[in-house]
Amino acid sequence: MKKHVLFSLEEIKQAAKDGRILSMEIEFSLLCNYRCPYCYVTSNGVPGNELSRDEIHSVLEQARDLGAQKIIILGGEPLMFPEIFETIDFINSLGMVVELFSNGALITLECAEHLFRAGVGVVVKLNSFDPKVQEELTGVKKALPKALQAIKHLQQAGYPTAERPLAVSSVLTTLNIEEAPMLWRWLRERHIEPYFEIITPQGKAMDNKHLMPAPERLKDIFYEVAEIDAEYGNVWEPQPPLIGERCMRHIYSCLVTSTGKVFPCVGIPEAIGDIRKNSLRDILRDSELVTNLKNHLNLIKGPCGSCEKKEECYGCRGAAYQLTGDYLASDPLCWRNSDKQDEIDFLPMDATNLVPHKPPALLVDRLLSQGERSGVVEIVVKPDCPWLTDDDMLGKPAYIEIASQAMAVIDSFMFRNQVRGGMLVGVKKFRFYGDASVGDSLTVEVFKSAQLGNIGIIDVKIMDNDKLIAEGELKIWQDEQLVV
Repeated sequence: MKKHVLFSLEEIKQAAKDGRILSMEIEFSLLCNYRCPYCYVTSNGVPGNELSRDEIHSVLEQARDLGAQKIIILGGEPLMFPEIFETIDFINSLGMVVELFSNGALITLECAEHLFRAGVGVVVKLNSFDPKVQEELTGVKKALPKALQAIKHLQQAGYPTAERPLAVSSVLTTLNIEEAPMLWRWLRERHIEPYFEIITPQGKAMDNKHLMPAPERLKDIFYEVAEIDAEYGNVWEPQPPLIGERCMRHIYSCLVTSTGKVFPCVGIPEAIGDIRKNSLRDILRDSELVTNLKNHLNLIKGPCGSCEKKEECYGCRGAAYQLTGDYLASDPLCWRNSDKQDEIDFLPMDATNLVPHKPPALLVDRLLSQGERSGVVEIVVKPDCPWLTDDDMLGKPAYIEIASQAMAVIDSFMFRNQVRGGMLVGVKKFRFYGDASVGDSLTVEVFKSAQLGNIGIIDVKIMDNDKLIAEGELKIWQDEQLVV
């Protein structure tokens, strides 16, 4: 039986350098019996196209071949998945260990014994010892006795051991943050691993923002818990988003959703690929987003990029993405950035400083969003646009220029908001389906379909509301040097 261990910083860096992963998070199904108000999943529904048994087995084998030592099962509630124990046995047969996150409601003594025999590391949701708070943070009645009963059954089955760890997951909110020090000590006394994290502003949490503690209060709790943990021989420096640990999952891990989409981590729900279309190896290898996150020391912007702690801390990339629209932005929730919010860029962003063009040659107005090889830019057709026809319609050549400027805006934004040199070297398959006139607001959807050295192939769609008015393919050359 393999021992469950945390990965060292050296292991993580080497895995990133070698193009390997050390773990993979996976949803077998989003079926769940709880309704947590901070859940990263936005809906309580279950998609109709969830992965089949063979697809799950295939991606697990692919993870093993990429070097994964651990599979982390998320949900939904994993124990509601009909083939959960069969799939755990399959993971074990591949030589990987299993870590399972559960709300505990279905962990009977028999279930706990089965998990123990299979060598599963179990993480139980326990946010509060106050029954009302635990119920509010799970969305169901009697959640506290269910969680405590689950822990008791797991202990009776033999948990925790080095080969079979037991942990408790607690999300810090305004309702339970004051309990964190006491709960931490309670867990340490029972040799149960605490897994405490800051609430990530995504999914249902965005509809329950009152649950998000202030950064300064989080700082106080982190430092108070650090003092307590030192009593148990655990010395660490507080940093978000996890108490007592550093979160680097997007560097050595990834998330495969129940429908086959691949995300860098739970906090960045930006699909970098689909295992139904490409192999996990190709998805991770070809993802610009993953490459940029692995190179975070050189790319993170704002105060996080200049922070003295950046070698071992870069904030929560999920929080940065959710709040700013940019996964390379500084973390607005980090207490070190509390007085530096004006140094953090938030999307949408004015395009003026992202391209060298000046009015009236500057056609694009704002960058609305950016993601994996993609972005969306807004333009309002202005009366002084040099590409207008006599009847104030946007001339056909203008659409090519708009597409080129849109790509330049997205590219410059990715590189610390500094302009890079480049030029249009080819146009292919450009089609026009409609017209735009002065005052019309258009959006430009850009996707980089291929990159070879300094040459990129860009797919472009120009929309007037929901109406497609132009689309095509550009070939561009981008300078590696920044424009001063």
